[in-house]
Amino acid sequence: MIVKRVLCLYRVSTVGQVDHDDIPMQRIACRDYVATHPDWEIVDEISEKGVSGYKVSTNARDAIIEIKKKAIAREFDILLVFMFDRLGRREDETPFVVQWFVQQGIEVWSTREGEQRFDTHVDKLLNYIRFWQASGESEKTSIRVKTKHLQMIDDGHYRGGSVPYGYDLVHLGRTNKKNQPVRDLVINEDEAAVVREIFRLLTDQGYGTNRVANYLNEQGIKTKRDKTLWRATAVRALIENPIYIGYMHMGDKLSPRLEHLRILDDATFERCIATVKGRCTKLGDKMTVPARTDTRSLLSGLIFCADCGSRLTFSHNITRKKLSDGSVKEYERDCYRCYRKINARESCAGQSSYNADTINETVLYEVRRIFSTIRQKPEAALLEKAKEKHVSVNEVAYKQAEADYFEAHKQIEALEEQTIKYLTGENIVDIDIINSMMPKYREKLQKAKARMEKAKAKIDTDKNSEKDAEQEIADLLSWAEAFDEANNEAKHMIIARLVERIEIGRNYEIEIKFRISVEQYMQIAA
Repeated sequence: MIVKRVLCLYRVSTVGQVDHDDIPMQRIACRDYVATHPDWEIVDEISEKGVSGYKVSTNARDAIIEIKKKAIAREFDILLVFMFDRLGRREDETPFVVQWFVQQGIEVWSTREGEQRFDTHVDKLLNYIRFWQASGESEKTSIRVKTKHLQMIDDGHYRGGSVPYGYDLVHLGRTNKKNQPVRDLVINEDEAAVVREIFRLLTDQGYGTNRVANYLNEQGIKTKRDKTLWRATAVRALIENPIYIGYMHMGDKLSPRLEHLRILDDATFERCIATVKGRCTKLGDKMTVPARTDTRSLLSGLIFCADCGSRLTFSHNITRKKLSDGSVKEYERDCYRCYRKINARESCAGQSSYNADTINETVLYEVRRIFSTIRQKPEAALLEKAKEKHVSVNEVAYKQAEADYFEAHKQIEALEEQTIKYLTGENIVDIDIINSMMPKYREKLQKAKARMEKAKAKIDTDKNSEKDAEQEIADLLSWAEAFDEANNEAKHMIIARLVERIEIGRNYEIEIKFRISVEQYMQIAA
């Protein structure tokens, strides 16, 4: 008796199926099926765990690639699966994969559907139809799962997957439609404290994501998976997750606000993202946040040559001088240097270097003067004045546009009424006059509607600006209180938020360009 060698393929699409013993079930079914064929013998078994036969091309599936190599090497005679859809669910390629194995002299069998042959055109058609149906089922399943997940987001329920850092899954008494207990997210207070520290380091201390990851690892702070070290990519993913301000999400879809899951306020969350994006080195001179704050420099990233416009770099120099008694004395000097002047003197008429202490003292004096001026005004007065900046003529414009809209609408209704009376013989007004007037009032109606929408958009923008102004005032007052006691890194970040650009010219002519809001508040406080 000639024994046919059998290779069994077992596949499940999700890790959840692995957990529910789907692969052992397929293995048992295949082994039982082989036992019914005395001339069959299993020589190999290959398992695919968590691989979608619909989303993943066979060309990208390691198991299929390996089996093809074994087929070419004639290491088996029969490819056996629990059902043919274990080979894949893509109608544009899986039927041809099956046909390829048959063309290599490999029999392809399923424990439920028997052998797939290609003796006739009907066989080929049935083969294609089988995987066309499987692809359709996968697509419908995908739509159902996505719809279900979106509904869970709308309901504010945890939909599975990795638990975000800062939260735990606990049973709170909720059950699903099958009356099975399901778990919900709750804040883990220890991890929440770490989340707040991550945002503080990034926003207030000027740490980069790499530096934050290294800091957490040095402190022995564990990730959600205890054995995994923190990495910059994990930190970046964390700060972009809206769960920390109370929103579950699926792509761009957000749940309603869930205050019981909030760890951060909106302003901190948004400022942190803006800070990280603003320090991207690819922005070059358009960077809004210093690339580094862990240096002796107070103004790196903010200071430019007034003559050539180049960004100045910080330099710390140590010189040694031998004294008459034979001892050596060290002299330290911090400076800001213009490398364009150093490397190509004719291209810059400014100085090559400037004493850092002299510039720092001037900038610190101006910053403290601003904070002193702002602190002299009560917060309520500053907020009131800030709102006055947005003197809205848009509400007046909206009311006028609304009046014009209703007037045009009224005229159109009157013309339509006259048209009906003409058609019913109640009056003998010239219908041509009515027809000539109608387009004019319809045009007025559309223009008034467009003016209303434009004014409404500006009103909404002003409201958002008022909200931003309130946050800016709160930030300024907070910085004013904290500045003198802050460390060098925090001072660096505060100055970066106040100052847009510092230009240094010959003889230490310093021009500080504050951000527009700061200059406005200075006028308010004066």
